Amino acid sequence: MKIFIKYTGLIYIKYFFIIFVALELFYVGIDLLVNLDKMPSSANLKLIYCALTFVIAIEYTLPLSLVLGLITTATNLIRSNELVSFYALGIRKNSLILPIFFIALFFTLTQICVYMTPFAYAKEHQDFVKDAQKPADLNSAVFLRFENKFIYINSLYFNQNIAKGVKIFELKDDKIQNQIIGDEAKFNGNSWIISNAKIIAFSPNLKLGEKAITSQMIQNLEVLEGFSPKTIQKIYQSDTSYSILDALKSIQLLQDEAININKIKSALYKMVFFPLFAPLMVIIIYYYLPITARFASLALVSFGCILVSLGLWGILFVLVRFSQNGVVIPEFGIILPIVILAGFAGFKFYKNA
Repeated sequence: MKIFIKYTGLIYIKYFFIIFVALELFYVGIDLLVNLDKMPSSANLKLIYCALTFVIAIEYTLPLSLVLGLITTATNLIRSNELVSFYALGIRKNSLILPIFFIALFFTLTQICVYMTPFAYAKEHQDFVKDAQKPADLNSAVFLRFENKFIYINSLYFNQNIAKGVKIFELKDDKIQNQIIGDEAKFNGNSWIISNAKIIAFSPNLKLGEKAITSQMIQNLEVLEGFSPKTIQKIYQSDTSYSILDALKSIQLLQDEAININKIKSALYKMVFFPLFAPLMVIIIYYYLPITARFASLALVSFGCILVSLGLWGILFVLVRFSQNGVVIPEFGIILPIVILAGFAGFKFYKNA
């Protein structure tokens, strides 16, 4: 490994961790002060609450820490004349930023991978701990459409994977073909198993003297393959949170149904694309920094870079909220701004090649 790569990389990691820990502790401290009257009395629950708050804060503090770490690292290199010394030794401008960029990209990809785990639901668990109660386990009167079927569930216990009072109406050519009735159904990880299911079939062509309705009983009937309780729960929640895998599964299941999936897309794009703001801003800001303190006031330059970074991050965050609320299309509100940033960062890198 070249010495300058190791040197700049270690400095960047040092400042990144200092800023990251400081922002995390600040976020947790402010959250505790705001919700002090809502905290549970148990010391164990308080510790769990703090740990969940720490995890939730990563969504906001990690991108900012990566960008602020670059600004702090570059400012110190400029002030000590180390940056201009690197250039004098023949190190290209692009070569100097690449190790920092890859470090920022590594932490960003790690954050995205975390969204594939149950840590993505930390906010839900924090609310449960704060309210000193277990997760709500009941949705009542669920009615929806899936795979040309109308489904009614009287009571859904999604934590236990149990549905009670199930009625399924199967349609063909916009006509009810048959009806499935069951007192209880259980989700086995892939599909629902209705115990003692009663199937009532309606004759499509009624003729005088023939039966219009036939019925039969099936002890264990398998229906609604892939339609998990978690998916049903998310459809009926106003403030939804997903992991990347659950979001992909929900989109795959619901894209052909008469259900608006823009909220699910927004959650997915937010987890996959929004964190890329940090490594892209690392590239962009680097090319606007002076090579020596004689060319500009470092205090003003640093303040300007921080202000621009926070401003752009705030604008992207607002666009994410607009996408989640249906004000703008998720592809335009989340993906397009990141693509523009990536294009501009690529242009600056190519220009200095």
